Amino acid sequence: MSNILHFETLDSTQTYLKNHFLTLDDKTVVTADEQTAGRGRFDRKWISQPGGLYFSILLKPTRIDFLANLTQLMALSICQAVEKYGIQPNLKWPNDVQVNGKKLCGILSETITQNGHVTSIVLGAGVNIAQKDLSHVGQPAISLSELGIKINKQDFLQNILELFFQSYSAVISEGFGVIRQAYRERFPFIGKQITVKNGTSSLMGVAHDLSPRGTLLLQTACDTQEILIGDVII
Repeated sequence: MSNILHFETLDSTQTYLKNHFLTLDDKTVVTADEQTAGRGRFDRKWISQPGGLYFSILLKPTRIDFLANLTQLMALSICQAVEKYGIQPNLKWPNDVQVNGKKLCGILSETITQNGHVTSIVLGAGVNIAQKDLSHVGQPAISLSELGIKINKQDFLQNILELFFQSYSAVISEGFGVIRQAYRERFPFIGKQITVKNGTSSLMGVAHDLSPRGTLLLQTACDTQEILIGDVII
């Protein structure tokens, strides 16, 4: 299993691995009880108060063709780990985990380049575990504690890592197709009207499907568009 480094407080588990990647082994995991400068997608601030599970993994893959799908694999792994407690979460493309329409988990990936080539990726996640008040998050959010689930964070992390690395090598080699069916089963928005926002632009349509490479296929009034990046708004 991965080497796990634990800290009570860090500015960011992502930043720590990015600053130390040269001296750390592949699949090193860093966790922190609290982050003072956590970040989410699009460089949004991630409030990382005590009670959550905050971790990042340093990955040094032999292929980089399907790095974008690793966030989807992590989201699926966290979803499957939560299911073991009798909860039915769902996935909101591309990599949010929700319960009852509220955000349980956020995921961020960042690449590291050397001499113009991607050599490593840092994959991070924040899971709401024991927080009681998430009103500061800025969007509907929920914790496992609020769902009546009490867990040991380290056991939960080990479960997530086991699920993730079960499919990691296959996804690195073959891409989203390895997990497409399992992901689709937990993506309840197919056939529903949604809006996809990317920066200041937005596009409305019906979620048609997920492509074999993990992109969102959106049926608009004019045609079917393949969405590479964005936020799904219901």
